[in-house]
Amino acid sequence: MASNDDINYKAGETKGQAQEKIGHGVDAVKDNAEGAKENTGNFFTSARDKAWDTAVAGKDKVTGAGQAAMDKTCDTTEYAKDKVTGAGQTAKDKTWDTSEAAKDKVTGAGQAAKDKTCDTTHAAKDKSSDAAHTTRDHASGAAEYGKETAESGKDKGGNILQQTGNKVKEVAGGTADAIKNTLGMGGEK
Repeated sequence: MASNDDINYKAGETKGQAQEKIGHGVDAVKDNAEGAKENTGNFFTSARDKAWDTAVAGKDKVTGAGQAAMDKTCDTTEYAKDKVTGAGQTAKDKTWDTSEAAKDKVTGAGQAAKDKTCDTTHAAKDKSSDAAHTTRDHASGAAEYGKETAESGKDKGGNILQQTGNKVKEVAGGTADAIKNTLGMGGEK
């Protein structure tokens, strides 16, 4: 696709060529008219007038053709300029639309990731808190049970030891009496 500078250059070149051709055409017509005047003299005044009219008509025709070429060149240049400007604007608009769509998509994905992370964090925090409470409750219950069991064991253990001690005293006392009696050392009570 030709740039605006190329189009303007071609338009200027075409205009210059048209003006040069017009100039040559006019010069040629003038030369022919003057040559005819010199060759025919005053005698052929009517011929000269006719030639002059022909020259003027030729000049007008060439000038008209040159003007038409120049107008066509200007129209073509304007059309090309408008087309290039329109294509540039279309490309700019498409780029903008694509950029906005990409920005919106990235923003949406980022927000979704942020929301999911936030939701996951809250869920983990809630589960962790629930687990801590459950563990604390279980530990508290186990500690209470252990304390009660230890106190019960202490009471039972103390009683068993007391009973065992008493039993040992009785057995020992009985055994000592039996030995004393066997040896004859036992006294009458």
